Amino acid sequence: MIHSSFKRTLSYSSAVLCVAACIADLILIYIFGNQIPGFNQLKSTLSSLGVSTSPVAGAVTVWSVTLGIILVFFALGFRATFHTYGQLIHKASWLIVIYGLGEGVASGLFRAEKINGELTNMAYLHDFLGGIGVVALLLLPFVMRKIFSAFSFPIFFRFSGIVSAIGLLSTILFSFRLEYFAGSFLYNYSGLWQRIFLINYYAYFTVIAIMMIQKINRLRQIRNKSI
Repeated sequence: MIHSSFKRTLSYSSAVLCVAACIADLILIYIFGNQIPGFNQLKSTLSSLGVSTSPVAGAVTVWSVTLGIILVFFALGFRATFHTYGQLIHKASWLIVIYGLGEGVASGLFRAEKINGELTNMAYLHDFLGGIGVVALLLLPFVMRKIFSAFSFPIFFRFSGIVSAIGLLSTILFSFRLEYFAGSFLYNYSGLWQRIFLINYYAYFTVIAIMMIQKINRLRQIRNKSI
């Protein structure tokens, strides 16, 4: 009974915290950006918020690490909620963990600095570890479609497909941020593609969190009827 109660608490709290963190992140991106002269939400990348010359660099680092930890906690709650759905649940939860550690914790700790126009070693780590996190997130909907099939979860199955398509497209568009494409429309609006990517997957996390809460409530109802 104590074990089950702990799992319910873990699942519910991680789901609620994840949704709150996703909303908070979007709000903080706007707030942080407003503290930097010349920062453009559609054109400036999120990495530029945390460089050493940014007046909000410290706050951005703290928040990025915090967000990453929250996503790891969310992954644990997700696994606890759907552990009976098979081994693929473990793979899906690990993908969320990798994203949280890579694009959250690592990207926050290793800043995307440039010296004389050249990326520093820290910046390379920022891009590499963050990139691993992004790849993990891109893979997540594909794994989820195997867990939550078209037969059992038709709406979520289709939603996962839409998330995959938007995620891949926004990632491709964001890749045009490289200096080689400087001056082009795709390069100039790299901040927009990045935000589309975030909103897309934050919406996905939110739906998963709602599914977790619904499952917890169903189990609670079943338990109450059996008493």
